[in-house]
Amino acid sequence: MLNIKEVLFDENVCLNLNATTKDEVISEMTEMLYRNQVIEDQKTFIKEIYDRESEGITGIGDGIAIPHGRSKTVKKNVIAVGRTKTGIRDWESFDDKPIDCIIMFAIRDVDMSQHIMLLSHVAELLLDKDVIEVLHNAQTSSEIVNVLRKDQ
Repeated sequence: MLNIKEVLFDENVCLNLNATTKDEVISEMTEMLYRNQVIEDQKTFIKEIYDRESEGITGIGDGIAIPHGRSKTVKKNVIAVGRTKTGIRDWESFDDKPIDCIIMFAIRDVDMSQHIMLLSHVAELLLDKDVIEVLHNAQTSSEIVNVLRKDQ
């Protein structure tokens, strides 16, 4: 089983995204994954993210969205975290509140079960208000990584 410690690292956390729209967030986070050699092709990965977005809302409430893409362009499974300076209003969410914290999954297309297990683990963590508080207020990427790695 894939452990969150194997897919979540400081270099894939950005606490000050410049993005002000959903498209900009996805583009900026994809660029980060490309720079960090997680994905080979940005265009393909972005298409996979939007294919998944078309299946249902990824804004889960409390200002958090969890977009995910499973793709052959992903070289290694990674969870990236981004936080915006202002809330993203054009991102659909269950509570209709703006999104300012994005947890993006980049999963190799051969790792379906890993994808489900990681998503389930993160969803479980997000039931904890203390975790949500850290995601919104952390001053360093290490704080984000540590709170999402807890219990692992």
